[in-house]
Amino acid sequence: MYLKIEGRRQPQTWIQREQIPKRIKNQTSAGAAGLRRRAEDQLQPGPPKTGLPRSCDETQRLLKDLQALTEANTELEAFNASVSHDLCTPLTAINGYCQVLTALCSDRLDDQSKTYLHGIYDATLRMKQLITSLLDFSRISRAELRREPIDLSEMAKEVAAELKFAAPQRRVAFRIAKGITVNGDPALCRSVLDNIIGNAWKYSVGRGKTVINLGTTRLAGKTVYFVRDNGPGFDMALADRLFAPFQRIPGTAVEGHGIGLATVDRIVRRHGGRIWAESKPGEGAAFFFTME
Repeated sequence: MYLKIEGRRQPQTWIQREQIPKRIKNQTSAGAAGLRRRAEDQLQPGPPKTGLPRSCDETQRLLKDLQALTEANTELEAFNASVSHDLCTPLTAINGYCQVLTALCSDRLDDQSKTYLHGIYDATLRMKQLITSLLDFSRISRAELRREPIDLSEMAKEVAAELKFAAPQRRVAFRIAKGITVNGDPALCRSVLDNIIGNAWKYSVGRGKTVINLGTTRLAGKTVYFVRDNGPGFDMALADRLFAPFQRIPGTAVEGHGIGLATVDRIVRRHGGRIWAESKPGEGAAFFFTME
């Protein structure tokens, strides 16, 4: 079995399974192990004859690149831990002091001071949510993929129940097809549904009765999963922004950080699939995705 490697510094080439290092510089971090697993996930029966390494030197250069990637991955893990601690800890303190001041000094604060205090409190919550989203986004590519059979229909029902519980006044009908299954990582698949169904829920606010559908179709002999809504839709000319981090469609009034669909895209690609959207302004939107 062979692994195809392409990079800026070398042409397309192939290395054998045995040449993928089990430990690179004796590293045993989750990043190193995950990198090796992702490499092995992409093994193919064999390379074209013209793609074989020309020399041992070329193979060594490729292994050096793999080592550099592993080291960068390990550094990223350390950076994420630092961000989580160094940023979230002071935010939690600020948030806590705001609550203490509100509880103990509320009768001594004028209305403007109370407004400022609530503004600080709300800002710390938004910042913590953003940091959490960024950390989750960065972890997806390194976390070990634990595949198992999943009932997406039941998982979608759980997502729908939580949304209805949070906003019981909303008139939203969920039409979830029965028996939709996939072989995937339960936590990551839940994140996919949370984001796609959650978006359909959020963006349909104020449109009377909303209908959100989860179903499947077939494309080129493969199962395609979809979430469709009758919300405001969007111009397909802006579709390339949907799955890029921090990108949002202009004119969107719903709060968000632009991380959700980028996270979904990364999860789906880790499962060997792809995601795309179809929509027209005023006619709702449909998000399709596949998983191998």
